[in-house]
Amino acid sequence: MSVIAVFKYEIKPGRLADFMKKLAEAADAKFASPVMPKSIRLFRSTVPGPDTGVTLMIEYADMAAYGARTAFENANPEWRRLFEPERDSPETLVSVELLTEISPDDAEQDAAGRVPFGFRPG
Repeated sequence: MSVIAVFKYEIKPGRLADFMKKLAEAADAKFASPVMPKSIRLFRSTVPGPDTGVTLMIEYADMAAYGARTAFENANPEWRRLFEPERDSPETLVSVELLTEISPDDAEQDAAGRVPFGFRPG
């Protein structure tokens, strides 16, 4: 099942172009690994208010693919340097969330395996 890594960033006012430049650099062939994401999507809030939040969603085929890509990034000093927090960075990483896809069938199987609240077999 697919895995999606969700990175939420706060972008300094007037620095979105700098952050986009950083993401373009991250897409350079020098950072290609044997396992790459299936898709990459970038979003920002469309409701009124401060226009400084950006959500980056990176989809992997499965948890093994996510793990392989993460290991590659962690082992690459140039990659680490690119995303290392600095005082003048255009972005601040606010949160990271890892989502695993489920299907309706998974939900039915999970519910069937549950026991009533308060009841513990054995």
